[in-house]
Amino acid sequence: MRRWFESALWSSRLVVLLAVITAVLAGVALFLVIGLQTFGVLANMFHCIDPTMAVEQRETIMSESIIKLITMIDGYLLGAFMLIFGFGLYELFVAQIQEAKASMMSARILRIESLEDLKSRLGKVILIILIVETFKDGFQIRTQSPLDVLCVAASIALIGLALYLTHSSAVEKAKAGSETPK
Repeated sequence: MRRWFESALWSSRLVVLLAVITAVLAGVALFLVIGLQTFGVLANMFHCIDPTMAVEQRETIMSESIIKLITMIDGYLLGAFMLIFGFGLYELFVAQIQEAKASMMSARILRIESLEDLKSRLGKVILIILIVETFKDGFQIRTQSPLDVLCVAASIALIGLALYLTHSSAVEKAKAGSETPK
């Protein structure tokens, strides 16, 4: 009875496959949808080349296109987030991805050995998304005073500082891990 229970308990971890499959599908869908939207934005931008277009109309189209492109960067980052999340969950709860072990690229993407590693990688992506979102909001804000510009700049700087601090702590951990005696 105990052996059966422990086997069932251990097998229950496979429920994470639902999250893995949906996260990877969401990431792929984001890349496809954002990729298709990019072609529309590029077409609008090339439309601005028309010399007969009024300057105000050209500036409006370019401004809207830039905001859409920044939003698309967020979409791509969110797609990458979903892929990393799906791969990380799979590697933590199910098995190592054998195909990835054969690829040199996997060391840059996966190398997730604990939930802490997964949280760290996802946290960095979230910080980058925050920077892009804050930049987009700063681009759209109508400044009433120099204080408005300073507040946007300060928020971008603080998010950048958070990203720097997370990166420097990861570098410190890597150095500490390589200095341990073998």
